[in-house]
Amino acid sequence: MCRENMVTGMEVDHASLEAASSRVCEPCIYGKHTRGPFPSTGHKAVKPLGLIHLDVCGPMPETSLGGSRYVTTLLDDCTGFSTVAFTETKDMVAKKVKTMIEALENITGRRVKEEKRNKLQPVSRKGVLVGYEQGRQYRILFDDVIGIHSAVKFDETVVGGSHEDSDDDPEEVTEEAGGVPPPGGGGGTLANTGMELGTAEVNRGASTSGSQMAVPQRHRGMPPTQFPRTQNAEQLHEGGGGPSTGEGGQAQQQDGDGDTPMQDRRYPLRERKRLIEWRHEPNGRVTFGRINAAIIEEVPEPATYQEATNGPNAEEWRRAMDEEITVQLTNGTWELAKPPPGARILPCRWVYKIKRAEDGGIERFKARLVAKGYEQRAGIDYGEVFAPTSRFASLRTLLAVAAAKGMQIHQLDVSTAFLNGELEEELWMEQPPGYESADPEQACRLLRSIYGLKQAPHCWYVKLVTELDKLGFKPSKSDPALFIKRDEKEIVYLLIHVDDFLTTSSDEELIKKVKAAIGEVFKIRDLGEAKVFLGMEISRGVNGEVKLSQQHYIEALLQRHQLVDAKPRTTPLPPGSRVLPAEDGDTELADSTKYRALIGELNYLATSTRPDIAQAMSVLARFMEKPSKAHMGLALGVLRYLAGTKDIGLCFGGGRELTMAGYSDSDWAGDPATRRSTTGYMFTLGGAAISWNSQLQRTVAASSVEAEYQATSAAVREALWLRKLAGELGLGSDAIEIRTDSQGAMSLGNNPITSARSKHIDIQHHLVRERVSRREVALSYCSTEDMVADVLTKALGEIKFKKCIKAMGLAK
Repeated sequence: MCRENMVTGMEVDHASLEAASSRVCEPCIYGKHTRGPFPSTGHKAVKPLGLIHLDVCGPMPETSLGGSRYVTTLLDDCTGFSTVAFTETKDMVAKKVKTMIEALENITGRRVKEEKRNKLQPVSRKGVLVGYEQGRQYRILFDDVIGIHSAVKFDETVVGGSHEDSDDDPEEVTEEAGGVPPPGGGGGTLANTGMELGTAEVNRGASTSGSQMAVPQRHRGMPPTQFPRTQNAEQLHEGGGGPSTGEGGQAQQQDGDGDTPMQDRRYPLRERKRLIEWRHEPNGRVTFGRINAAIIEEVPEPATYQEATNGPNAEEWRRAMDEEITVQLTNGTWELAKPPPGARILPCRWVYKIKRAEDGGIERFKARLVAKGYEQRAGIDYGEVFAPTSRFASLRTLLAVAAAKGMQIHQLDVSTAFLNGELEEELWMEQPPGYESADPEQACRLLRSIYGLKQAPHCWYVKLVTELDKLGFKPSKSDPALFIKRDEKEIVYLLIHVDDFLTTSSDEELIKKVKAAIGEVFKIRDLGEAKVFLGMEISRGVNGEVKLSQQHYIEALLQRHQLVDAKPRTTPLPPGSRVLPAEDGDTELADSTKYRALIGELNYLATSTRPDIAQAMSVLARFMEKPSKAHMGLALGVLRYLAGTKDIGLCFGGGRELTMAGYSDSDWAGDPATRRSTTGYMFTLGGAAISWNSQLQRTVAASSVEAEYQATSAAVREALWLRKLAGELGLGSDAIEIRTDSQGAMSLGNNPITSARSKHIDIQHHLVRERVSRREVALSYCSTEDMVADVLTKALGEIKFKKCIKAMGLAK
């Protein structure tokens, strides 16, 4: 700033300034001084303790508090877990290493497969390879210690503790916050705060008791006065959560017994909830427990056949491909033959996917052979492609009925569903990569549909309807993905979303018979009682209530956007806010795709289980083309609101009556850019919302009455569909009451009024009058104070907002 004359009132000697900026920091050079590199001689392990690296450093210039002058470092090749131990002499290292390894083996339940030692004598108990691949990691460990010690001039007895503290500095993750330096001595600048990334009991056994804290200033976090005590140390585990990314690189998880070529990479650590335990020793020095972390690597999903067969998990992927080929041959999906002259042969490829369990661990490796359908020709290679999927409103309505009537809710899925469809067209496909026959002129003649074909979803749906019809199921007229089977005693409902099935009935034995009958036709997986359907969590209360939520999905979003510990908001948007498009003077986002991705992630919540953020997402989705930093800040604010309400969901049942009620509202000329109004409507059943919408109206309303009338028209159209669905679910076909806070809109809907102020209203909105006269819907007045749909039209204050979400049925 001084160099560019950006400040006034300061006299600066530019020559001195230039000299200062080019000054060399000798302590840094001293700490980072190294030798030339050695060649890589090994592979990277994919299991904890599959390969460990050992190194010893010493004698150190000074003696630590415990009398140690040698530092032994142990590094797990797979996880990056590292620990250090101190010894007085070098001949004590072998015994200390044995103790460290045995402790790790006891903690993990694994045995060390291989050791790589630098400057250590081989031990006949285990195989030994001498290498220097982890030299960079050791440099990171010791650079800070030597540099800090050189610059700060610690008390000579502290050096051993400095090594211990620096063990995890290369991967430490902390958050910005102000803080108070810890009490006691140390030199230079102490860290304001810290955060525990995981501890292991082995550290306390392998190192001297306690260590002095002296870390670089760049590590910041919570003040030491706020650190709680921790009692139980965490251990080094194989499994864990998902990947974490940062400047240091991309964390990847691997599973398998094989080795992969080693790469010199650093991995950022995930933030942990537990904090460092601070103890105040009588001598005034600050000591703390060892800081370590097991870095979780994510197994990469290969993009090509070559990557899969040459990668670290080649055996698992080969097994998955063998299984896929076996299924296709068993189903008669294709057969090898010589194609006729001039036949168009579609290319194919393998798609690899890792299916994870609820705890984030690997459940199984999946390989799917798919045709490259984008090369198909319309009208020649395919015809009809439409295939319906269930509406979220159908799912919520079905759950409301099940909760009120005490029905059982089960789920299942069909394995390789698209392979069951029957083709009408004659199609040829290349032989699968890696499974070619001896005759290169042969190709696969498709007898059934296969993944990737344009018509595959349609073929599957046609096959499904045919087979379910044989079992007595009939598709619903309101939702073709809802199937109903009635007999003399009971009713079974079956909701389909591609290959995911949700079935409900009051008779659990009848559900089991239905699943068994479907299993005779298709290969299925019986998942028992419904837990997670389409990413939505389904849970039952003690009194039969059904809760639909997405807590895990929200937590994943918070992790992805680094807002796990962000201060929660009380409302999605600031009360009364009016969001404007970005102008020329506004700061645009460097990468607008991040904004679009976040809006898409939040929109999924807004349309499935969280109507409380529907209005916010309706507003923010209008700026996808040219978002600014202000828009991104508002979107992250919605995420902060979700951070404080991630455990709430739609709660159906609990003794509430199965009476459907609707609410309609509008915000006249609420959009400052177009002056168009916002439509908001909501329908509740069984105590919670089953359908809602927040949308900008297509035309400008000349008055508030017209805006309310347009909103009522949209609500009536939804009510007509819900009325039909309710009748098929056995709820009767009574007129659905729609409440509005506009007397003028009610008058227009109940009476054929034509006036100077209403004669221009489009005829499509007069659908309201017709349906009211047929007594399919009924309009009633609701005060603005009690209007639940108000939350779908504008940004409300905290008190009114909480009242609305309670009326929606959102609760813990």
